[in-house]
Amino acid sequence: MDELHGDRDSLAAQLRSLRLRRGLTLSALAKRTSYSRSSWERYLNGKALPPRAAITEFAAAVGVPATALLIQREQEQEQDGRRPGSRGTLPHDESAAPGGDVPSEAAQHEGPAGTAPPAGPSRTRTTLVSAVSACTALVAGILIGGWIFGGNEAEGQNREKARSEPQCLEFECRDKDSQRTGCHIGAWTAAATWSGRTYIELRYSPGCRSAWARITDAHVDDTARVEGPRGARNERSVTYENDTYSPMVEAPYPASARACGVIKGKETCTSAGGPSPMPPALTDEREPARKPAPTGSGWNGQAEIR
Repeated sequence: MDELHGDRDSLAAQLRSLRLRRGLTLSALAKRTSYSRSSWERYLNGKALPPRAAITEFAAAVGVPATALLIQREQEQEQDGRRPGSRGTLPHDESAAPGGDVPSEAAQHEGPAGTAPPAGPSRTRTTLVSAVSACTALVAGILIGGWIFGGNEAEGQNREKARSEPQCLEFECRDKDSQRTGCHIGAWTAAATWSGRTYIELRYSPGCRSAWARITDAHVDDTARVEGPRGARNERSVTYENDTYSPMVEAPYPASARACGVIKGKETCTSAGGPSPMPPALTDEREPARKPAPTGSGWNGQAEIR
């Protein structure tokens, strides 16, 4: 419960919601702004009204526009100024040192002891200000609510876009999984051969400029290995089912890598990768291709058997 603003639509509640959605701790928030952890604890728990500069820095830290938050701050400051004994922030407090004590605003608005509130036009003006403040709060609530509840769709689209784009390039891809980095999207087979009924492929990603080996219709403990430039290599063995693919190595161009399979103890390697995809087109690593094995042990003369 907010001590200063006692409802879930208060500025403090909105700030807490935005912070939690971004996964920021108070310490992380302090590092991203010029205000201390203790200051943010007071602001987010409604113990003090944050300065305008703090609101602006907070909005930048969580990635939202500051306009609606500043509007709501002004509206709450106006309300607090008319509340006896309130603990709002003075207008000139913007120049105070971040994280400093928040001065009381009550003395600025309370008249001499025992003075009755003025009547007549002043009361009408107060009613008008209250109506304007209510409208301002409504607009601010709509804007902030749009970020909180409508932002999920935009964030989801951004995450989906990020997943579809390669997350590494050349040497950055070494030892990484092609599926988890998005390198399997748009990849093609640059060289292939057979070892019995096991299909050995050199898979190449032009987007990531990296390569990996894949074996299909293999057996448990059979190994897929990729060899790249400057002695780079990676391998992975079948642990269940019949297929596997190796982690990646950097490959500036397809001819800088080749794939090998160790099938029932016998090593068979493809030639270096060719400059264009081999027909027929193959599926990605999530669904390895199946096709009948040829009569011979090699395929199109690309096999190198040791």
